Amino acid sequence: MVHRCRWAVNVGRWNPTPEEWKQCTACVQSEETERVSKFVFQRDAQLALAGRLLMRAALVQATGASSGALRLARTQRGRPVLLAGQATAPLDFNVSHQGCFAVFVMDSCPIGVDVMQLTRPCGKDVSDFFFTMRRQFTEREWQRITSAGDESQQLMLFYRHWCLKESFIKAIGDGLAFGLQRLEFVAGILPSTVGVGLILLAEPNLESVCKVLPYVCSLL
Repeated sequence: MVHRCRWAVNVGRWNPTPEEWKQCTACVQSEETERVSKFVFQRDAQLALAGRLLMRAALVQATGASSGALRLARTQRGRPVLLAGQATAPLDFNVSHQGCFAVFVMDSCPIGVDVMQLTRPCGKDVSDFFFTMRRQFTEREWQRITSAGDESQQLMLFYRHWCLKESFIKAIGDGLAFGLQRLEFVAGILPSTVGVGLILLAEPNLESVCKVLPYVCSLL
């Protein structure tokens, strides 16, 4: 049986009470709770916790184990993994969060996901921002990005390419050490306020499934 997940949660709609927050943090490992507690801003902590809850809910469904029995670890590059012996079939999963969204994906082959809020760079002109980031893209990618139209459209295409590149290096587990300029994608502008890139190394199709946190918590 192949276990696939494509989940997204708008955390902007989640305003947990102290008791609800306590209940949610009790669903994850103490190491995960500690990581969440280190965020300075509450919204960032909520995003991080939402990602971990999505992860555990999906793994509960995939393995048949209880949430308390699941043991997660991290690779040297910080990628979350399920400890050996807890799944009967190959499972790979990845999580990302930014802006108002936490997203989670899972499949039987290497997979990665990245999400970026489509906003103007803080404290920088778009031209200065592009000058800083130019080296991460190929000539053809950069030509497509900078000829996309006005600055808003260029930013949309920039973020889409960025998400795809991040998703790929997360899928292979190498991190930024891989070198984003070694990758080239052909992508157009999506009619969306959130840029999501997903790389599934064995299958190019992207399916989106939206879930909400009350449902996630009910699974744990």
